[in-house]
Amino acid sequence: MGNIWMKRLMKWQAKLQTFMRGRYGIFDKLSRALLVVSLALVLLNLFLGSTVLRWGVFLLLAVVYYRFFSKKIYVRANENQKYLSWIGKGIKQVNYVKERIQNRKTYTYFSCPECKQHLRAPKNKGTIKVTCSSCKSQFTKKV
Repeated sequence: MGNIWMKRLMKWQAKLQTFMRGRYGIFDKLSRALLVVSLALVLLNLFLGSTVLRWGVFLLLAVVYYRFFSKKIYVRANENQKYLSWIGKGIKQVNYVKERIQNRKTYTYFSCPECKQHLRAPKNKGTIKVTCSSCKSQFTKKV
């Protein structure tokens, strides 16, 4: 009896493998983010009971399934890379703001008037001559 079920399971697994051959089939960071957003919308919909949120959840889940079963592997990989670079920029910005908050007592932050590069200098030094590290322009700044 157990042998029959094992054969059926192996046959089903072989059919699944042939179906997935040539498909993207990767649960990447973008798919994970879409699932998290859909879960958040489901939880929000419990309190609000909106049909728009319900359709938004279905749409996000459809996009996740479409990406998973898509045969356009390189397109899906490029979508994931664009998402990762977009998230990386956001994380970099958050880390910059976090660093500015942590060092607000010891440093003053300002921008170069020429190239708008973000610079910092120690506080309570009076008027100093600053050379921008990217465009090499010199200007004076009171810190």
